[in-house]
Amino acid sequence: MLESPKPTAELNDPCCLGEGEARRLLAGSRWRRMVVLGDGRAERRPEATEGYLSVPWPTRVADALREVDPRFACLDLLNARVRQAAQVRSRQLPEALAFGGDLAVVHLSGHDLLGPGLASDAVRTELTRIIAPLRERGYDVVLMDPFDLTRSAAGRVEDTETVRMRQRARTKRSRALALRHGALHVDLSEGPPERGAGVWGGIGTALNGRGHAVTAAAVVRTLGGMRGRSAGSAPGSLDVTGLRPTEPGSPASA
Repeated sequence: MLESPKPTAELNDPCCLGEGEARRLLAGSRWRRMVVLGDGRAERRPEATEGYLSVPWPTRVADALREVDPRFACLDLLNARVRQAAQVRSRQLPEALAFGGDLAVVHLSGHDLLGPGLASDAVRTELTRIIAPLRERGYDVVLMDPFDLTRSAAGRVEDTETVRMRQRARTKRSRALALRHGALHVDLSEGPPERGAGVWGGIGTALNGRGHAVTAAAVVRTLGGMRGRSAGSAPGSLDVTGLRPTEPGSPASA
């Protein structure tokens, strides 16, 4: 569970969830079992950021959904040793399918966009082989693209324009893939500049405390925009960025 209360800086950050926002957004949601797949961090306490809780984003999202149903279950399969979409598919997908959930979040941190040897067609194929079986099994799927990698420690040692070009191309492919399979697409690199500022830890592509808080907000706001859709419903992608807090009475919080 989240530590309490949230620090003032986090509560006042428009890119993070405000007081009671998650409860308003997720009221009446039907999801009861979430699985999180992808590469990246395996630590349970992100790098500390002054004014923000050091709580991983999957925990934050699960706790938000537990406000709707205290019995909500979450299986977090994220693993720092997994570096490629093919490894997510081969090592994590079988366990995700066996979990029998209704919500899956697929997050790739962008390791494939850094360094030589990018095989974009192979990544697209592997993502299809991850998303399609989840949809067929009745999961609602959220596909997430990372924050601007050129601001990360790993991205700064690469050619900035090359990384940026690769990331934009991958985001475009992800959006098309989500549309094809009736999934949701969240592009964390989109939005106002402050959204992607100060989200990276000091090493590689790991997120710090603020990065996890902003990521969780984007996921929760995305889910709030489609909470009326039952798990496994007919395809119909929602392309969102989860940028702004919602106020009582707005369409997403009605």
